[in-house]
Amino acid sequence: MPDIQLAFLIDRLMRRLHVGLRDKAHDFDTEKLGPGNSMILLALGDMGPAAIQDLTRRVGRDKSQMTRSIQLLERKGLITRTACDKDARVSVVSLAPGGEAMVDMLRQVIAETIDEVLDPVSDADRTALIDILSRVAP
Repeated sequence: MPDIQLAFLIDRLMRRLHVGLRDKAHDFDTEKLGPGNSMILLALGDMGPAAIQDLTRRVGRDKSQMTRSIQLLERKGLITRTACDKDARVSVVSLAPGGEAMVDMLRQVIAETIDEVLDPVSDADRTALIDILSRVAP
């Protein structure tokens, strides 16, 4: 049976993080990317160069949304798109230097926001949380 209290608390945590990031967006989202496109950059930062179909699955977007996002991120110089060496029909996207800088900045803002949310949590509990999350989201 699902743990409703755990679900409620995780949902509340996710909403607090979302609100914290949204409130800071005017300071760091200089490219006006929004959460969805920022998530694509963060996923590429995590995955490295990736086929568009793999990236689409990772971020849970549909093909048409991903196509528009890839075109926007490419126009802004944040990603590059190349043909796959093994199959020229497959496009591979990678972070451009500007995209790498944006990912570094996004990670910093996310870390600051999480630090603010977890302010009342002890260092020992943070270490335990890191252990749990490392098993849940390796």
